[in-house]
Amino acid sequence: MRFQDKVVLITGAAQGLGLQYALDFAKEGAKVAAVDLNKAKVEQVAADINANGGNCIGLSCDISDSKAVEQLVADIKEHFGSVDILINNAALYKPSPIAEMSIADWDLQVNIDLNGTFYCTRFVLPDMIAKKYGKIINIASASAKHVIPTFGAYAAAKGGMITLTHQISEEVKNDGINVNAIYLGMTNTDKTRERIGSDSAVTIKLEEMLQVEEVSKVVLFLASDDAKPIVGAAIDVFGLKY
Repeated sequence: MRFQDKVVLITGAAQGLGLQYALDFAKEGAKVAAVDLNKAKVEQVAADINANGGNCIGLSCDISDSKAVEQLVADIKEHFGSVDILINNAALYKPSPIAEMSIADWDLQVNIDLNGTFYCTRFVLPDMIAKKYGKIINIASASAKHVIPTFGAYAAAKGGMITLTHQISEEVKNDGINVNAIYLGMTNTDKTRERIGSDSAVTIKLEEMLQVEEVSKVVLFLASDDAKPIVGAAIDVFGLKY
């Protein structure tokens, strides 16, 4: 029970990797704040976890809205206490060549993938600094270091997430806070399966992709006190192919 009574905020927790993180943190004793734009689905996640003996609240939030995130963190603090662990997992990917990308699609991806990470981090950090404890794991992408056509906005946002990880880590590493990131390869999630046949970037067989359970083990390790010596790192989590 590595996370007994630790408060964990997970964005994008209604399905896929975020759901797996929520399940696994709950199994290890954490108080889970599962956050997603989809209110019905994230509330069902919380209900399922609680029905199986966990402790979870499901909250709807648009993380691209700074005021909404500020209120979200206040609500979690009122319910569970201050956040100990933040998993910046929520993401949006809309493939398009740069020459054809709409301004709206660019803004949407940057606002969710990068700005949302900043907002969540900004509003949990003061309490982490005050109590001299915190873990932040940012879920970036292989596209931030390997060029993949049509990933322009997503890759730029995820690259910004990596730079932000290094910057924040340097600022708070003496406050007992570990800030790390992973470069995530293609993973067998609902969203990935939906892209098969319609997105040329999906070139890996499902059985050859990372599985959500594999990725979750890495994320939970980074969130644990066993990973205390790892500070400001960005780790490849690709499997055999990305």
